[in-house]
Amino acid sequence: MWKGCLTACLDAAWVSFAERRGINMKITFIFHSSFAVELEESVLIFDYYGEEKLPVLPKGKQVFFLNSHGHPDHFQRKILALKEEYPSAEYILSRDIRFRPEEKKDWIHRVKPGGELKTAPLVVRTLRSTDLGVAFIVETEGKRIYHAGDLNWWHWEGEDKAWNNNMAANYKKEADKLSGVFFDAAFVPLDPRLGDAYYLGMQYFLKKADAACIFPMHMWEKYDICDRLKKDGYLNDISGRFYPVEYPGQTWEIS
Repeated sequence: MWKGCLTACLDAAWVSFAERRGINMKITFIFHSSFAVELEESVLIFDYYGEEKLPVLPKGKQVFFLNSHGHPDHFQRKILALKEEYPSAEYILSRDIRFRPEEKKDWIHRVKPGGELKTAPLVVRTLRSTDLGVAFIVETEGKRIYHAGDLNWWHWEGEDKAWNNNMAANYKKEADKLSGVFFDAAFVPLDPRLGDAYYLGMQYFLKKADAACIFPMHMWEKYDICDRLKKDGYLNDISGRFYPVEYPGQTWEIS
């Protein structure tokens, strides 16, 4: 039921890539799985946990922090103090991130897997992670953006066959919900720790969905995995849309 609802909701807002070409975005790689997406009226900051400095954020734009789950390489509570620097900022946090009753604020929004949140000008939908928390689908200002969090095809050489097969099935179940969906930007794990299986999650995502711009993440500073993707021949269909990450603070102007 959720798959049908998600597809219907996204199809209703569908326009082709050719019709979207005038859209401008400034995308900054912050660190690990953290990216800032600057749009005309707002800035979306995904999975920032304070390891590196934020890029300079323009005054007058609404700031949203979106954190996919509570692992310390995706969220740390110290980022809540940034509310003092950005008074109008709102936080959209996976429900696994725990808060005491006295800590709950009207500028902190909680989302669960398979949920939907509307906080102007954003519509946020989520998928269930194959690890912890959620993946984000964000629609705002005529854009559609995907951030996987830790939703990935995790295939570990040390696990038994049954575990890896179950992981593959769970990942495909979530990614299948995105069949035929177009994203203006997609942030997808490309984790070198997975050995020869490093590319499976990104490859399957792109079999189901499509994206004008594809950014790898969760690389543990092993940025040469982007070169490996090319050498291994997995960039053949996406070479013009794949944006290799080389260093924290790297920025792309996309129009």
